[in-house]
Amino acid sequence: MSTSYSLFTEEENEILTRTGPGTPMGNLLRRYWLPAVQSDEIPDAGGGQMRLKLMGEDLIVFRASDGKVGVLDQFCPHRRANLFFARNEDCGLRCSYHGWKFDLEGNVVEIPSEPDFDLWDIKPKIKAYPAVEAGGIVWTYMGPPEKKPPPPEYEYCLVSDAHRYATRRWEECNWLQGLEGGIDPVHVPFLHKYELSTDPLHKGTTGADLTSATDIFYDSVDQPYGTNVIARRDAESDSFYWRIGQWIMPCFTIAPPYGDFAMGSNAWVPRDDESFWRWIISCHPTRPLSNSERSAMKDGKGTHVKLGPDLRAEANRDNDYFIDREGQRAEKTFNGVYTVGLQDKAMQESQGEIHQRQLEYLVNSDKSIIMIRRRLLNAVKMNERGDDPPGLTAKDQRIRSASLVEKRDVNYDVLSKNILHTREGVPVTSI
Repeated sequence: MSTSYSLFTEEENEILTRTGPGTPMGNLLRRYWLPAVQSDEIPDAGGGQMRLKLMGEDLIVFRASDGKVGVLDQFCPHRRANLFFARNEDCGLRCSYHGWKFDLEGNVVEIPSEPDFDLWDIKPKIKAYPAVEAGGIVWTYMGPPEKKPPPPEYEYCLVSDAHRYATRRWEECNWLQGLEGGIDPVHVPFLHKYELSTDPLHKGTTGADLTSATDIFYDSVDQPYGTNVIARRDAESDSFYWRIGQWIMPCFTIAPPYGDFAMGSNAWVPRDDESFWRWIISCHPTRPLSNSERSAMKDGKGTHVKLGPDLRAEANRDNDYFIDREGQRAEKTFNGVYTVGLQDKAMQESQGEIHQRQLEYLVNSDKSIIMIRRRLLNAVKMNERGDDPPGLTAKDQRIRSASLVEKRDVNYDVLSKNILHTREGVPVTSI
């Protein structure tokens, strides 16, 4: 008999989903380096600026004349002209309205109309955030300067460009329902039932064949950095098929891998409270990605999707994700939508812009969802007390997922002991 868990309250849902400046969850997320844009999205040094909505803030990202990346408030503090139109010159931005000049730390270094500016005791300043580049991504830190953690060291940050392929897309719902979809193993044999046998980044693997089973044992194991999300199926009569995913505080996941295909890492970063940036970084630690793999990813296979010029998926809620009812009836697609990434997107966005968790009926198989919400709420409290939340160190980030078949008498602690951490030159454990 399935047991119903206590529902989350409306107040808890507000804490979990609101991420703007000054909110409890917003303050927590700002304690971490967050992926902002891909390095190759930014024009060359001294080129133009790009707009970025991140964590409810309107920002400008640019590469200064010395090659360093700047992340600044989008609006000049003088009379709020948009710095998208500013001149990128001499290691800073000059507002094109009245000529105020800013460096990458947000300091106003020149006001042409004020000849005694150098003598001012208090000088205006624009909001600016530190930026680093790692793994072909520009990361920014939006939290208290004195608490800035070391730069990110996820495995995809440590390999060469040839070993990874990343996409960033705009998803139209709250960040948390995206994250929860990413760590929910229960939906896979249903929503993706037909896709795993045809998708070029899944098919032909032992894991794809075994994942179709629906009689599954689900579990979650807390770790210092986050949570192991576990799905265990019967394999042979004397063995189990284990799929071990990772949630890394606060908004990072690694899906269990399939065969020799790339490991799929994800970030779910709020754009505002009703949309988020979905990052997918496909990374193979021990070999370069093939041309056919890159082509499939660019074509929207695996968890990637085909993107329009605004970074929204071509198939989106405005066109019902190109739903195919005939294909649904013919058992070509479970929900009428094609490709793994679009199937996830459709279901998560169908929950509404902000999912009302106080109206849910949760069951035993939702254990991972429940645990991760509780961990996030506890981390909010830790941060409010002035303590460091989990997941800030390099050790916390050098984590892998895994999939394997093991004898039934081998317990989880033993089988997972040496396979869930980054090991240079050692392949991911995957079938």
